[in-house]
Amino acid sequence: MKQKVKDFLREKKLFFVDVGANSTVNIDYPVIVKEVASCVVTAKHFCGILICGSGIGVSIAANRFRGVRAALCHTVAGAKSAREHTDCNVLCLGCESTDFETAKKIINTFLNTKPLNDERYKRRIEMLDKL
Repeated sequence: MKQKVKDFLREKKLFFVDVGANSTVNIDYPVIVKEVASCVVTAKHFCGILICGSGIGVSIAANRFRGVRAALCHTVAGAKSAREHTDCNVLCLGCESTDFETAKKIINTFLNTKPLNDERYKRRIEMLDKL
């Protein structure tokens, strides 16, 4: 899935940095999550995309970093909501549960949806940041 996502982003002419595993050797995902979180939190990059088997592990790990709001998205509606309501900056995908065609739609939606400028969402994000 990762290579297909990279090819898809290249086709869209989107800039990205691959900080993930580049071999078939098993790697501990918290190492990759830390790299992605660092890039997002220091505003080097607008957002991050994390992929693992289920998407659950990377989602849990990413949300441990202050300033990261990661969402595991299985649907376009979920990606839209993640961006609009909580201004999520890390998209998590499970390659075992999401086919690539769906992943492309989710990524497109995540990258092209702006947060809603509603006070209740801003207030909730501030509350999350204080947890």
